[in-house]
Amino acid sequence: MSRSVQLDPATLFGPTPLAGRPPSQVRFSPDGSLLAFLRPAADDRERLELWLHQIGGGTRLVPIDLGAVDVAHLSDVERAERERRRQFSHGVTSWSWHPAGDAVLVPHAGGAYLHRLADDTTHRVTPANASAARLSPDGKRIAYVRDGDLFVANIGGDEEHRLTNDGGGTVTNGLPEFVAQEEMHRFEGYWWSPDSRSIAFTRVDDAEVAVSHRHEIGADGITVVPQRYPFAGAANAKVRLALCDVASGAARWLDWGLAEGDYLARVQFAEDGALWVQAQSRDQQRLAMRRFEEGWHEVAQVRSKTWVDLDDNLHCLPDGRVLHTAEADGRLALHLDGVPLASELGRVNRILRVRGDWAWVLGWRDSPTEQHLYQVSLGSGEGEAQAVTQGAAWHDAVVHTDTARAAVTRATSDAPASLTLVELPRADSARSPMVVVPAQDEPPAPGLLFPNHSAARLGRLAGVDGGSLHYRLTRPAPFEPGQRYPVVVHVYGGPGVQRVRQEMPPLMLQLFTQAGFGVFELDNRGSTNRSTAFEKAIHRRLGKVEVDDQLRGLEHLRSLDWVDPARIAVFGHSYGGYMTLMCLATAPDAFAAGVAVAPVTDWRLYDTHYTERYLGKPQDNEACYDASSPLPKVASIRAPLLLMHGMADDNVLFTHSTRLMKALQDANVPFDLMTYPGAKHSMQEPSVATHRFETILRFLERELGAERSS
Repeated sequence: MSRSVQLDPATLFGPTPLAGRPPSQVRFSPDGSLLAFLRPAADDRERLELWLHQIGGGTRLVPIDLGAVDVAHLSDVERAERERRRQFSHGVTSWSWHPAGDAVLVPHAGGAYLHRLADDTTHRVTPANASAARLSPDGKRIAYVRDGDLFVANIGGDEEHRLTNDGGGTVTNGLPEFVAQEEMHRFEGYWWSPDSRSIAFTRVDDAEVAVSHRHEIGADGITVVPQRYPFAGAANAKVRLALCDVASGAARWLDWGLAEGDYLARVQFAEDGALWVQAQSRDQQRLAMRRFEEGWHEVAQVRSKTWVDLDDNLHCLPDGRVLHTAEADGRLALHLDGVPLASELGRVNRILRVRGDWAWVLGWRDSPTEQHLYQVSLGSGEGEAQAVTQGAAWHDAVVHTDTARAAVTRATSDAPASLTLVELPRADSARSPMVVVPAQDEPPAPGLLFPNHSAARLGRLAGVDGGSLHYRLTRPAPFEPGQRYPVVVHVYGGPGVQRVRQEMPPLMLQLFTQAGFGVFELDNRGSTNRSTAFEKAIHRRLGKVEVDDQLRGLEHLRSLDWVDPARIAVFGHSYGGYMTLMCLATAPDAFAAGVAVAPVTDWRLYDTHYTERYLGKPQDNEACYDASSPLPKVASIRAPLLLMHGMADDNVLFTHSTRLMKALQDANVPFDLMTYPGAKHSMQEPSVATHRFETILRFLERELGAERSS
């Protein structure tokens, strides 16, 4: 796009990738000579393309054309996984290297395809209706799930072996259960052993999960969907784990849990072939790391008085040592054989690779708004961390230890993410400078596209508990000193999310700034990437400290000379919609208006793993559930309210909003309502997103009196 345009919802959610074409799923080839990654297409932000970079050479587009995905014709398994992964793109949406490094495997629409890089040919390697396809480590076979059973076939497709025979009904083999995907972020249901001779797999039986009937309301009618949804306090699916010999098909069932009701949180093979599991207790206050080798050996247990977070940071070293992360001294820190390493890092978020006496991790030292790549010593100088990346930025990375390189994705507050190559520090030489991976057809910076683009600034203020709160503030555009402007407090507020980071904010915020609103975002207590005390202050009291912190942010806003204190609105989606309601009900005179999109209104209607982590079971903690619900408080709402919800939402069920509607009506509280037939929780379809934000802008313009710039 070469000319300046006015940013409006139709433009923002149109085909042009205005927010840049940031790389994702960045991976080195096994030998480190190639680097491949996905990027949105220049003419269609929803179509992802695979790009290939030759180290020391050029970058090219890999011509894989599999066509668009018609979501309506996908299997229930694939549609559910797309929703759980928040995957709304088409094209090459996921991929993996062939172990030889000369081809890539691309799952697509009920099958998987192998693309050879030498001649750019693509051929199908699974039968129809196959999901969760993965290559064996030796590259000779491929496993997949079909109709609830697990299969293995030669990569040529001429020989197929069925490993299970009881799939169907409430039983699936080789696929994760609902809460594993949605809340534990475990999307695997089987795992190849390093020698390709065995597969560990799960057998999931939903029979004990009660059937509920969800009404999906579409434009053409109502579909009643029977769903085994594990509501808080109710039964979970039964998950068994087997170790199967691929050649014979013989399976050995393993008693992986420590107690009835445990969650199978993680499964992995170590390089030596031993199977490891992480078993989490139903109350999530215990996590056991167990190694199976002709019997179970418990290696470590992590305990907490609140909850133990899950991650993918368990690394089994060849010498038998174990490196992982756990809470220590009020922060998430590296632990070697269960002992915390002394380190000046404020937090370790991810362990990327371990080799010899070195580990490469992502985390931060001075500010949680930045993330950097560090090289940490596990030998002499144990715990000493050397920064590989610098500057006020947010970095992600993948590391290839054989070639001593890292591919670093770097984002800053005024530029979208870009990809660079970094030489890792060596003991005998200085580090080489970053090398930018060439890319083509990049869009101009937002300030060139939109003359009224408003740059955000980050700040920090004192919290009500004496700690600090980080915020991001974006002024309206154009901005005239001496004028008073309305402000939208854009809130999420829930656990596991951090909004205020040194990266370019979503262009969605510019919809508000160009409509004459400032935008304020604050990471309240309960948000992630902070201290243990900060994150876990919400235990047994959702909607209390988060609201207190947002009201503290409101005090700061009102102190600014350009903010009109009588024209401040609050807007949020999902947990943010819940926060909108809790803010309006808790402080009736604080906000001039509120927009709640797909809000949780009764935590009894949400799932086991998420809800019980914070509130326990409802039958044991009724008072916590009542205090954490906006429904008993809606009579206090006095500000104008816009409620929005997708009518086929299978995450935050539409029932949350119908209960809210009834409570508001019973209390004679007026509200505006917009529902979207057929829309799921994220409501990302371009037409739905466009209409949704046009509606929000009109509501806020009416209630706060702002006018869009021209």
